[in-house]
Amino acid sequence: MTQHSQTMSRSHAYAKVWLYFMYFWIIFGIGTYFGQYLPLEWRRPLSIGLTVLILISLFINRSRRFGFIISNIYAIAIGLLAYASFATYMQNLGPEIFYKNVALAVGAFIAFGVIGYFFIQDASSIGKYLFVVLIALIVASLIGFFIQNPIFYTIINVVAVGLFLLYTLYDFNRLKRGQFEPSEMGFNLFVNLLNIIINILSLANRFRD
Repeated sequence: MTQHSQTMSRSHAYAKVWLYFMYFWIIFGIGTYFGQYLPLEWRRPLSIGLTVLILISLFINRSRRFGFIISNIYAIAIGLLAYASFATYMQNLGPEIFYKNVALAVGAFIAFGVIGYFFIQDASSIGKYLFVVLIALIVASLIGFFIQNPIFYTIINVVAVGLFLLYTLYDFNRLKRGQFEPSEMGFNLFVNLLNIIINILSLANRFRD
């Protein structure tokens, strides 16, 4: 394959990544819209079910065959759950502070993406450590459903922001090295940005006073 062909192929793959990225935001947006109709008593079972689904998909290799289906289920389910949280944050913080924190999250996402793509040669070695922290975070979130401790939730939020910023760096570095599949990478970047936004808003809401 010629240099020109390789460049064209890489550019095409990048374009597909961002198309999938936008696709999952659209699916999330649809879920968020219908989240206003989700009965309050369904929120906790849906949250627990979503957490269990993520754990299953991480540990069972065969789930990779259904990765795109699981990704769509995640985007819709997290959208359904996010509506109430976003409405609460908007009410508590006010529109100006709400959007400033969203802009902060997007800015941090872009900054770590730039660092991962342009300034780090190979970040593959941190992947296994990020995965361990991710598993611990998911388990801690599952525990958090039952203990309902504000300090515990704050720690989870802080760890989650740091984790998904590092995952953003890691994923952009994978983009640089060409080690990605477009739909999987588009979903990963969507999840990274979404979790950074949600957790920064949650922290802002906790410290608003």
